[in-house]
Amino acid sequence: MKRNYRSPVILVIILIVGLVIGGVLGQVLGSFAPIINQGRSIGLSTTKLDLGIINITFGFNVSLNLAAVLGLIIAILLYQRM
Repeated sequence: MKRNYRSPVILVIILIVGLVIGGVLGQVLGSFAPIINQGRSIGLSTTKLDLGIINITFGFNVSLNLAAVLGLIIAILLYQRM
């Protein structure tokens, strides 16, 4: 009997790995095929919160290119086959 180990944590890990591998391949292969490296940067600029005793800096930035999106799609397909 085959057990199905689909958990949300494994999904998130697989999606992150797919995005990272796709992004790295996009950067590496971008000089050979520039369309792969086309993308957008999405996020929040850094914001500082000074509470006197504690200084907190918030910021979040995601840079997506076509290869990263393809890596994400492949990761979703691999997760569905598990």
